[in-house]
Amino acid sequence: MTAESAAVACRRCCIDCSFPLSESSTSWPTCRLVERQVILTPETTKEGGARNKQAFTLNGGSGTHIDAPSHFIPHGRTIDALSANELVEIPLAIVDVSSFVKQNNDFSCTLQHILDDEQLSGAIAPGSLVCLRTGWAEERYGKQEYYNYDESAPADAASAVRHMHFPAFGPDAAKFLVRERSIVGIGIDTLSPDSPGVAGFPVHHIVLGSDRFILENLLLPTTIPVQKSIA
Repeated sequence: MTAESAAVACRRCCIDCSFPLSESSTSWPTCRLVERQVILTPETTKEGGARNKQAFTLNGGSGTHIDAPSHFIPHGRTIDALSANELVEIPLAIVDVSSFVKQNNDFSCTLQHILDDEQLSGAIAPGSLVCLRTGWAEERYGKQEYYNYDESAPADAASAVRHMHFPAFGPDAAKFLVRERSIVGIGIDTLSPDSPGVAGFPVHHIVLGSDRFILENLLLPTTIPVQKSIA
């Protein structure tokens, strides 16, 4: 292998942006956790017919996952209706806001943040997947700190949702990305692209209502280049 081909191979490396799915996987507070039942193991089956068999029960929003338009929108497309052209070999734009999040756990990415990022990294290409790198999951995923409840959070999970604190997209940024940049979807390394303190899930409605998709609970390490990456 020549030095040039080695450099190309390095630039084409694959990075897994998901977390392993297990009983400890993070889920939305009102959803049940992943459950795994071991039915058979090679050690408990007869010789010659040894095998492993397991059963899983999980919520559709467990761990790293995709929200299709049907998640919020009546008659919206389901995951199986999304095309490969929307999901594979598409431009990936990383908007790194981790420096802001270190100062404010309730950080909301505004239109101005997107425009400022484009000044540094170039305009977001049409058909891109735009992911907000907050650094949240890399430091907190799988821990109670990922939910980041405040001290006044009630014991009831449904009521406690509004007492979580984590970074998110702002509605104006979501509208801009959908209308002016013609993206295929957005992603984020937190529980949701919507700020937990804002009622109505406006970012979900903007993105899914425009027939795009959302990726949640991503792992977005700094090894992913902010420019010229492919999802």
